[in-house]
Amino acid sequence: MTGTVLSAPVVVGPSLLWYTTRATGIVALVLLTGTVLLGVVGSARAASARWPRIVTAELHRNLALTAAVFVAIHVITTLLDPFAPIGLAAVVIPFASSYRPFWLSLGTVAFDLLAAVLITSMLRDRLRHRTWQVVHLLVYACWPVALWHGLGTGTDSRLPWVLGIDVICIAAVGWAVWWRLSFTEHPTARTVGRVSLAAVPLLTLVFVAVGPLQPGWARRAGTPAALTRGAATAGTGSGGTGSASTGTGVAAGGLASARFTGQVAVTDAAGQRTITITGRTVAAPAESFLIVLHGTPAGQGISLTSGTVRIGPAGSAAGYTGQVTGLSGQQLTAKVSGPGGERHATFILTITGSSVTGTVSLLGDA
Repeated sequence: MTGTVLSAPVVVGPSLLWYTTRATGIVALVLLTGTVLLGVVGSARAASARWPRIVTAELHRNLALTAAVFVAIHVITTLLDPFAPIGLAAVVIPFASSYRPFWLSLGTVAFDLLAAVLITSMLRDRLRHRTWQVVHLLVYACWPVALWHGLGTGTDSRLPWVLGIDVICIAAVGWAVWWRLSFTEHPTARTVGRVSLAAVPLLTLVFVAVGPLQPGWARRAGTPAALTRGAATAGTGSGGTGSASTGTGVAAGGLASARFTGQVAVTDAAGQRTITITGRTVAAPAESFLIVLHGTPAGQGISLTSGTVRIGPAGSAAGYTGQVTGLSGQQLTAKVSGPGGERHATFILTITGSSVTGTVSLLGDA
């Protein structure tokens, strides 16, 4: 085993950029939902003494601008996050990235549509009203595209509270469209609108049920094999786009890109350094692990000479133990054995002070 360094700050794995990307994407969808909602209501020229049309129009504009700001942050943090290979061209050109190409491209299309709406709005005084109006309608196409982009690219959609937000957004836009259709004088347009209104949520529900909620979605969505480390995932995603593993239990066969949290302790004595890392996966059934690394100090990290790993239920002997086989940057590998035979454990460690987060996989024969 070669001596390499484990140190902070971390350059791979879940990071502030990863969390910022996820958070701004969700907030942008909520703001875009509000923009569409107010746009639909405003198109019917709805108003009251307490809520004049000028208030609706101004709020609609401000929500759109705020959504654009969050989209911009979402894009920038995606580009800066080194975990997934997403280049600048992928921001405006669909299928320009190898990372989940179709679902990422939906985000690209949504970004292009939103940019077109914002640019033409700034040039409204120089454009024919009909031209501006046609382009402005693109924001209604932007919303479902952005919704499906989030569902397909980010496996945060597995989380109950994220699913709840998506359901509320769909219900809000659905109510607004249904209400607006009640004012439509053309029976054919009203019928087509109501059929579409029923079909879109139904198709979305079916897609979520057979896609992101199912094991192996990260691989089927197009996550590069290098990011999944050649393993079939449990639908939790990798490359900074997923949430916790479904947690099948290590005794039952292994883990696939399970996210974890934990603590780090460093002890120096007589020119030697020991780093002890303890943690547990965040999904049920939770699995605990203990990593003990021995070596010599190397800056804030360690030049590794030996190490041990244990993974399994806390307080149970039904786990896996073994030796560290490699340490490269923030990736630590180990060969362990247990109830299911020999396994290959891979940790991606994000260390911040005395805290650690990241992913652990325990897959295949080592």
